[in-house]
Amino acid sequence: MRIKRSVAAFLYYLNPKNVSAAIEEYGYAYRVRNTVLAYLLVLLAAVASGHVFRLGVLEVGAVALYGLAALPRVMINNYKKMYEQKRFSDVNLYIEQVLYSFQKTPRIISALQDVEKIMPKDSPMRDAVKEAAHYILHEYSEESPLGAALLQIERKYRCQRLRDAHALMVKTESIGGDYGSAVKILLSSRAIWETETCKFQKECKNRQRMVNIALALVCGVCLFTPLIITKFAPEVDIMSTKAYKIGTMAMILIAMRTYRKADGMAAVNWLENESDLTDEEQKALFYKVRHFCFPHERRKSLLYAALPLTLGALCLIRKWSYAAAACAALAFIAFNQHTISYRLAKRRCKEEIARAFPQWLMEISLLLQVTENVNAAVAASIEDAPAILLEGLKELRDGILKDPESNEPYLNFLREFGILEIQSAMGMLYAISSGRGGDASAQIDEILSKNASLLSQSERAANEGRLAALYWQFLFPSLIGGGKLVVDMTLVTVAFLSFNMG
Repeated sequence: MRIKRSVAAFLYYLNPKNVSAAIEEYGYAYRVRNTVLAYLLVLLAAVASGHVFRLGVLEVGAVALYGLAALPRVMINNYKKMYEQKRFSDVNLYIEQVLYSFQKTPRIISALQDVEKIMPKDSPMRDAVKEAAHYILHEYSEESPLGAALLQIERKYRCQRLRDAHALMVKTESIGGDYGSAVKILLSSRAIWETETCKFQKECKNRQRMVNIALALVCGVCLFTPLIITKFAPEVDIMSTKAYKIGTMAMILIAMRTYRKADGMAAVNWLENESDLTDEEQKALFYKVRHFCFPHERRKSLLYAALPLTLGALCLIRKWSYAAAACAALAFIAFNQHTISYRLAKRRCKEEIARAFPQWLMEISLLLQVTENVNAAVAASIEDAPAILLEGLKELRDGILKDPESNEPYLNFLREFGILEIQSAMGMLYAISSGRGGDASAQIDEILSKNASLLSQSERAANEGRLAALYWQFLFPSLIGGGKLVVDMTLVTVAFLSFNMG
C-alpha cells in the first residue's frame, strides 16, 4: 500500500503544474518553468555523478529516477518551512497583543480591533481577526455564541495556547471573575513558548546543516579512496567492477533519502505540540498500563518462549552452538516480553501524561478564576480534558464526591506514574479545596506559575524528541560511508590477490 502511494505521488508530481499547485497552497506563486528547470538540473546532476563515480547507464537511471521522485517534496518543503514560520510569528504576535489589549479593556471586540491594527496587511491572521470582529458586530446573538467568532480563528490556526487565551476571554466576558493573574500567566506561557520554539528552530537548522555536511564528506571520502588507489596502483581498477557500481549507486540513493528525510523533519508545524496518538489510542494505552494483568501476560510469555526453547534444544542435540545461543536469546526475550511490553507502555503513557497535564492544569486554573470551588472545577474540566487523563480525572471526581474532606483522591491521582510535578500541583489544589493554605488567590497564582514551568518542560521534551530523530539522520551518513568503505576495501583486497596470483 505504501509503495502504491509512493508511485502515485511520483506520477502525480511528474506534472510540473501539480508541484506549482502544491506550493500555491502555502500562499506562494511558483512558475511551472522553474519546476521544469529543476527537473532538468536533477537529470544533469545524475549524469554528472555517473561520470564522476563511473557508474553505468542503469545506475545513473536509478539515481535520476529517485532524484525526480524526491525533488518535488524537497521543493514543497522549502515553502512549507516559510509558511509555518509565518504562521508561528502571526500566532505569537496575536496572542501577545490580544491578551495585552484584553487586560486593558476586558472586551473581546475591543481586543480584536486593536490586534487588527497591529497585524501586517498581508497577513492571513489579519483577515481572520477581521472576520471574527465582523461576526461579533453583525452576527453575534444568543443563538450564535461569542465563542463562535473566536472559533473561526482557532480552526485556521490549531494551537492550544490560542485556545487557552480565547477560553479565558470568553469566560471572563460572559461570566466575569478575576482574570488578571490568568492573563499574566498566559503571557508568561507565550514568552516561554516563543523562547523554546526559537531555540528549537535554530537547533533544527544546525542539525540539518550538520547532516548535509556529513553527507558531502561521506560522498567525497568514498570517491577519494578508489581514485587514490587507482592512481598509485593502476593495475587495481575497482571502479569498473559491477559490485563497485552497485555499491556506489546504493550509497548515493541512501544519501539522497537521508537528505530528504532530514529536510522533511525540519518542515515542522510550530503551532502544534500535541500527541500523535488519537483519543482512542490514548485511552487504550492508559487502560493497558492501569489494568495490566501480569499473570495472564506471563502465561502468554511462556507460550511464546516454548518455540525458541524447543528449537534451541534441537540445535544443542545437533551441536549447532551458535544457533542454540541465538534461540536462547530469543527465548529469554519471549519469556520477558510481558515485562518489556509493560515498561514500554508505561514510559509512553508517562510521556503522554506529562504532555497533557499542563494543558489540563491551565484549564483548572482558568476555571478557578471564576470559582474557587475545586470540586466544581475538576468536574467541569472533564468534558474537554485530554483523553489520557480521563480515567484518572473521573476517579478524582468520584473520590472527591465520596469524601470531600479527604486528601486521598488528590494524593492518589496518577500516583503510580511517579511524576513529582503532578503530585505537587494536586497538593496545592487540595489546599485550596480545604481552605488550609491561606490566601486562595495567592495559591492559584502559584499553581499558574508552576503550570508555566510544566508547559516549558513539556515543550522542551517534545522538541528533544524531534531533535533526537534529526541527530540519528546525522549519524546515519557515517554508517553509509562505513559500509561503502568496507565494500571498496574488500574489492581492493580481492583485486590485489587476483593480480598477484595472476
